This record gives sequence, C-alpha cells and structure tokens, in this order.
Amino acid sequence: MSFVSQVLSCAGQLEAKEIQGKMEVLSKKMEDLKLEVYEVTKGKYVDFFPQRLQTTLSLKENVDKVTEDLHEAKEKIENEVKNQLTLSKDVLTTLKGDLENHRCVLVILERLVQIQDNLESSASANKRQSYSEAASFLLKVDQLLGTPLEGYEGIQILQALQTESCVQKEKLIYEVTEKWKSLVTWNSSDDKSRQVFQLELTSGGSVLSELIGAMETLGVLESTLKTFGNRLNSYLFKPCIVNSTAVVKNSPPNIVMVTVNNEKNPVPPSPKQMYMNIMTIIQALDKYFMDLTVQDGTNFLSCLGKNVSRELLDLIVKECLTPAIPHNNKDMSAFEADCVEPTKCFQETLVNMKFIPGDDNALEDFVKNIDVLFVNKKSQDILVRARELMKSELHNTVRVSDEHPLGEMADKEAPSGKKSRKVELASSCQLSTDTLKLPACQISVCTQQLMMLAYETLEEATQSSQECAVQLFFAVRNMFELFCSVYPTAHQKALALFPQMTAVFNNDCMYVAHHLATIGHQFNKSLPQDVQATFVDLIPKIRRLGTDTMLKQLNSQKDIMMEYLKAAKGFVSVSEGSNSASTEKAVKQVLHQLGHLQKVWQEILPVSQYRRSIGTLLNNVVVEICDRVVRLEDISASDATQMASLMSLIQKRAGPLMKSASDDGDVNVTIELQRNVPKWLRFTEIITLLNASLLEINDRWADGKGPLANELTASEVKQMIRALFQNTDRRSAILAKIR
Repeated sequence: MSFVSQVLSCAGQLEAKEIQGKMEVLSKKMEDLKLEVYEVTKGKYVDFFPQRLQTTLSLKENVDKVTEDLHEAKEKIENEVKNQLTLSKDVLTTLKGDLENHRCVLVILERLVQIQDNLESSASANKRQSYSEAASFLLKVDQLLGTPLEGYEGIQILQALQTESCVQKEKLIYEVTEKWKSLVTWNSSDDKSRQVFQLELTSGGSVLSELIGAMETLGVLESTLKTFGNRLNSYLFKPCIVNSTAVVKNSPPNIVMVTVNNEKNPVPPSPKQMYMNIMTIIQALDKYFMDLTVQDGTNFLSCLGKNVSRELLDLIVKECLTPAIPHNNKDMSAFEADCVEPTKCFQETLVNMKFIPGDDNALEDFVKNIDVLFVNKKSQDILVRARELMKSELHNTVRVSDEHPLGEMADKEAPSGKKSRKVELASSCQLSTDTLKLPACQISVCTQQLMMLAYETLEEATQSSQECAVQLFFAVRNMFELFCSVYPTAHQKALALFPQMTAVFNNDCMYVAHHLATIGHQFNKSLPQDVQATFVDLIPKIRRLGTDTMLKQLNSQKDIMMEYLKAAKGFVSVSEGSNSASTEKAVKQVLHQLGHLQKVWQEILPVSQYRRSIGTLLNNVVVEICDRVVRLEDISASDATQMASLMSLIQKRAGPLMKSASDDGDVNVTIELQRNVPKWLRFTEIITLLNASLLEINDRWADGKGPLANELTASEVKQMIRALFQNTDRRSAILAKIR
C-alpha cells in the first residue's frame, strides 16, 4: 500500500468515526426530545397540568434544531457512502438504519407539534370570536389525526390528542349554537283569545358570518337550518296560511310578529292576503341574511329556502289554495282574479329572491290544473253532500205527486230551466196522460234534497267545459250508486224495526227510479256527445232495493200476526173457558196490528200500494183462519157461534182497512177487499157456512155451481158439514149431493 493510500484510508476512518460520534450525540438528543414532547403533551392533555407558553415555544425550537442536525448528518452519511464505498458496508448500513429510525421519530414529533399548534390556534381564535377560523384549525387537527402513521398506530399520546380535539370541537359547536340562538330568538305567548309568535333577529355584524362559516365547517349548518326552517313554518308561515285572522307586523325591522285569534275551526284567508303576509316575513329574512353566503358562494337565504320551501308550498296549496277553489262554475272568474294572478306573481318573486329553485313548479302546476282541481273538488263535494243526506233522518217527510214531482217546496225553488225541460220532453212526443205518472205519496226530505242536488249538478254541467261536464255527469251517477250502498246500511236498524221507515224508504227508491227514467233525456242534448247521458241501468237495482226492503217488512209483520194466531190453538173449542179468551185476544191483537199499520202506512204509501200491502197481510190472516177451521173434526153449536162472531169481527174491521186518507170520493170497500185479498170470498163463505142450516148449505152449493162451490172444495164442505151437524138422514142426503 502506498503512502497516499494509507493517508486516505486513515482520513476515511477518521471521517466515519466523526459521523458515528455525531450520530450517537444526535440519538441522545432525540431520546431527550421524545421524552420532553411526551411529558409536555401528557401533562397538558392527559394529566391536565398547567403549562407555560414558553415551554411549548422552547420545545418547538428544540425540534427545529434537531431537524437541522439530522439533515446535516444525513448529507454527511450519504457523501461518506458515495466516497467510501470500499469501507465496511456493515458500519455504514447500521448508520443509515439509525438515521431512518431517527427520521421516523422526527416525523411523529413534527406531527405532534403541528397538532399542538392547531389546537392552541383554535382555542385562541375561539376567544377572539373568530369561529370560522377556529373551526378551520380543528378541521386541520382532524385531518392530521386521521392520516395514519405506518407502524405507529397504537401511540397513546395520539389518542389523548384525539380526545382533546373532540372536546374542543363539541365546545365550539355548543358556543356557536348558543351564539346563534342569542341572535335568532323565538318567543310565543298564548291566552284564551289569541296566540302571538315572534321572531327577533339581532344584528350581529361579522359574528353572524363567522357563525355560519363555522357551522358549515363543523357540519352542523344543515341541522341548524332544518330546525330554524321547521320553526319558521310552524310559528310564522302556517298561522298565516290557515287562519284568516293572522296579522303580520315587521316593526321594528328586526322583529317579525304574527298574531292569530284562537278559533276551534279557523277559516283560511284569501290567497291575496296570505301572499302578502308570507312576503312580509320572507322580506324581513332577506334583509337580515342579505350579504351572507356559504363556502361555495351560495346565498344563505337560498340554503334556508331549500329547507323550507317544499313544506311551505305544500301548505299553501293544501291549506289555502285548494279550500279557496269555488264550489260553482260562476265564481271561477272571480277566483282567477283573486288567486291565479297573485300566485304567479308570488312564485316569480320567490324565484328571483332565490328562495325557491326555478324548477319548483308546485304553484305553477296548481294554476295550470285549476279546472281539473275545480271539477275534482266539485265532484268530491257532491258525493260528500250526498252521503250526508243519505245518512240523515228519515222521519222528516214531504209529499210528492204528479203535480209536484220534486215536492211542493222543491218545485217552488227549482230553476225555470228544469220545468221548461219537462215541457219540451212532453211536447216532443205525445203519450198517454198516465205515462210516467208519479203517484201521490210521501218521501223523506233528504231524498228530495238528493234529487235536487242531482238536477242542480247536471244543470251546472251543461254550462261547463267538456271535461268538467263529463266528470260532473259521472259524479251524479256515482251519487246514485252510492245511494244503493249507503242508504240501506245507514238505516238498517230503523228499516227492520219500524214499518213507517220501511214505507218511506220504499217510496224514496220508487221516487228516485221515477226521476232516473227521464233525467238523462232532459239533459242529453246539452251534454257532450261522447257522454251516454242515461241512468236507466240503475232503475231496476234501485226499485229492487225498495221492494226487497218492503217485502222483508211484510214478512216480518206476517210472522208477528201468525205468532198472535198461535194463541188460538187451532180454533178448537173456542167457546170453552180459557180457549174463548185466548182466541178472542189473538184475533183482536191481529186487528190491532193491522190498524197500527193502517195509521203509519195510509198517508205514506201510494193508495194502490197501501191496499196491496194491507190486503196481503189480511189475506195471510184469512188463509190461516180458514185452513184451521176447515180442518176441525167437531164444531159444537156454541163453538160455531163464537167462531162466526170472531170471524165477523174481522169482516167488519176489514172494510175500513181498505180506506186511505188519499182516496178521492167514496170507495167500494167490498170490491177493494175482493181485489186485494184473494181469499176474502172463501172467508165470507166459511162465515156463512158456520151460521147456515143444511138446506142453506145445499142451496149455496147448487150442485157445484153455487158461490160455495167456487170457494171451497167438495171435500172441505163435507168436512165442515160432518163437524157442524150430527149424523142424520138429512145430513147423509146432503153429503151425497155434494160431490
């Protein structure tokens, strides 16, 4: 080895030893620095010992100095590696590994120092009420803590800093929220007569902007706006929309006050008044939040509108505009002036203020569909009104006849158009004078009003647009279909228990069916051509509804009378003691029941139907008595006398039952009895037979050609003769002639 080589080698060894010495010193400083950082951080965020600001600054300077020494050592090592590649690789590799370890420790120390700086800066900004700046520092802390350090995930001091960051964040959120509440104050009062809702907006200068920026950075702006928007809708907007007594005041300018009267069923205001009140509130908000924006440059009022506008517009449409839709077509022009134009102006103003987005078409859609909404509401009101009428009491009745087809009061109130239509219909085709004649009877007032509602609706349909006319026509059809379901269900108990209600309901059904037969033809020419204006398909269903109900009542009354007649015990030995009393009682109970039905039916039912109904029940009684009598095997003279007396009582009372209060002139009750009581002549013949002698019976039989032969068979007559008369030659002779 040459001298030069020896010198260079020695120089290299000396340089390496110098670097190694520096690394040992640097390592010691690093350990001291780690301990110092740990103790300072632990003391402040774990043990909560008071620290001086000077300690933190000194710590930062030490970290910076060690960082410089570390960079200097790194450069020397790299130069040494390049210049002394021939030297021992193990030594230099060890030095480089130590350097890398020290660098990682330094990264952690720098991270801790950065977190510490941001936490202190946030606390300082918070004290200065620079809430937005404080939130930004905390956001940086979250980012630093959220960035993982490979190989150092479980460092306890970082967990302590994480806890401290969360504490400062929650503290800042609380302070920001409380500050917001102090600037935006809600008050309300309620007494027996009125309610007062007040929003006070205190001027906060730049603090308000700081609050909004901080809330957005901290992620609580959306929830704050939602809470504020809900109160805005509930306390200010809704009272102005649903209550016509609402009064809005914006004096002084930073206070918005809404006062409403306490009412059980408040009435919505007119759309124009409602829009004025709403705009007063929104303009006050616009003035207060005028220059405020969020981080993306969006106006703060627009952010508020996104949380409020959907519910606000829905409230306006459902609670104010929809109820304001008129019930009659003639009021539509006034409604358009008071509602349609103000609605368009209101929406345009809100869009210009950016309170609602330009593509929000809730109010515009309402204005466009005003005709559809009108006819929908009209149809709904018709059906609701019809249902209320169908569920009202039946005992209030009115008399109708051919001269007063809608009832006396209804005909006086009916428009002239209805009468003229009937005249036109009659004059267009010459028919019999009795065709479609309405018999005099009594119907319920609610059914009369129901039919008046149908005529009025169809009359309005003829003056409406084509779409409206079609829907109104079908609303009337639906009304009568509803009649078939609601009417019998709502009055089910009354129809089953009270014969009077059954008769009224029967008349109601016939009355409705009578008008449905012609009402379609009366309006057919004035309705759109594509509408098949007819109701005749509903007539059989409605008539059957009335007749079925009446038949059920007749069967019920029949069962009652048959139950009474059971007490007669088959009319056996009717002249003996208790049998006589029970038989007489049974017959009188039947007559009393028939008399009761006469009282409740004769003024309600049409005359012909009344006689058929009473005649049917009387016929059932007659048939039962006749069948019992002709089957008796032994009838004593006293029994025959008693039986004839009771049957004569029925015969005597039956005549007046055929009379009705609506009869014109005298009525031949004999003819009416024979017409409406099919077995009446059989009944009278049995009475005659009970009082007759054998010779009289023979004369009435007249070789099978007499009146007795027309009503009783030969076997029945023989049975009666055997029961009434003793076995004698004369009886045998008479029996031989009857065949």
